[in-house]
Amino acid sequence: MTKPIIGLNVDVDVTKPEQVRVARAYYEAVEKAGGIPVLIPPSKPTAMRRILDRLDGILLIGGRDYNPELYGGEQDETVALLHPDRVKFDLALAKEAIKRNLPVLGICGGLQLINLAMGGSLIVDIPLHFARRFARGPVGFAEAAEAVGAQRACRALVHRAGDGQPRAEHPVEVVRDSKLFPIYGTVVAKTVSSHHQAVLKLGRWLKATAYAADGIIEAIEHRTKRFVVGVQWHPERDFEANRRLFRAFVTACKSTT
Repeated sequence: MTKPIIGLNVDVDVTKPEQVRVARAYYEAVEKAGGIPVLIPPSKPTAMRRILDRLDGILLIGGRDYNPELYGGEQDETVALLHPDRVKFDLALAKEAIKRNLPVLGICGGLQLINLAMGGSLIVDIPLHFARRFARGPVGFAEAAEAVGAQRACRALVHRAGDGQPRAEHPVEVVRDSKLFPIYGTVVAKTVSSHHQAVLKLGRWLKATAYAADGIIEAIEHRTKRFVVGVQWHPERDFEANRRLFRAFVTACKSTT
């Protein structure tokens, strides 16, 4: 069977001269899983649609932060904004790919992008969110508390390591009725975590399919599309432990070739 061609969005670097770039681990994961990676720079809508005509799937990469103004949040000192060109293009790309029922895998910020594209919102900063929540008592995250237990949902984990610290790692619990369950089982024992934002309100037609012990949503899926999956961790940074995720994604992409 022909290898599927999988598009990856890219980051915009404003150093002189301006560049677009992507971490090597993203496209190598696609290659190792049997796909052909193609990088997609920010493009005009007509060009973007023509590019999608030739692709079998989309991998949405991570990066800095999408502007909180997109979902009614407030920017503060914790926010490091993505380039506006990338933000505008990413949203158009994600919406169009999902509309076309192309397989989509979102990683870290890519999960957040899927949620925003479907009308959801984000926690602007997890530590500040927990601090405010503790200040008014153990409330909030009602869905997560129901899923993992109220007591556990009140304990914040380290989701992003600080400067000079080893990378943050923690397990996540997987919902049985999900595409992730046949891949990982009930628990992903160790995830490479590097984020300070997370899903707050789920977008339309999305469901949460994995949680951290503190209630943070760690994976989402579209309820009706054949493969639209977002994971909040970085599986590309530990490919061997996440090989089956990338293979499942590439297999879904093969059905469009």
